[in-house]
Amino acid sequence: MHARLKNVLAGATALFLVSASPLLAQAGLTSNVATVSLTATKNATLSVSPSASAATLASITDGSNANVFSPVSLTTAWNLTGGASIRLVGWFATPAQALVNGPDFIPSSKVEGRVGAAAYAPFTSAPVGAVGVAGGSLQLFNESVGAGSYFGSRTDQLDLRLDLTGTTTLAGDYTGTLNLQAIVQ
Repeated sequence: MHARLKNVLAGATALFLVSASPLLAQAGLTSNVATVSLTATKNATLSVSPSASAATLASITDGSNANVFSPVSLTTAWNLTGGASIRLVGWFATPAQALVNGPDFIPSSKVEGRVGAAAYAPFTSAPVGAVGVAGGSLQLFNESVGAGSYFGSRTDQLDLRLDLTGTTTLAGDYTGTLNLQAIVQ
């Protein structure tokens, strides 16, 4: 029986060694290298945000340029991939009727604007690029940009006034919409 046990143990050991060899031979085996290409896109952005949706003038004075609206703070922000400048343009869609009071109109030539310490200027210019309308636009600033400044922002105070020198208006409420839009050039 001792010999038979010896043969069984020898057979079991041989079987174990034969089946363990492929396992030991596979340790350290590696697969092919698979790759995944990653692409992420950040779109360029350009925005103008006013601090208030309305500028008010409590009382119009005919024959004067002292008709100053409440100031509006504007923040222009950008994240660009190119361009040489950012220009902020203010414009009226219908220059002959910038402000309307029933049948009476105040044209954009009588509305003046400025940013910072610049002199007041009327909204009578041509569009800048595709922004604005002929005879009803005003460039408010021109900010140079380039490598290193393609991401940024600026906050400005927009001052508006009516220059009614030599003009008489009808009593009532005059309303209008000033469009503000930035463009990269």
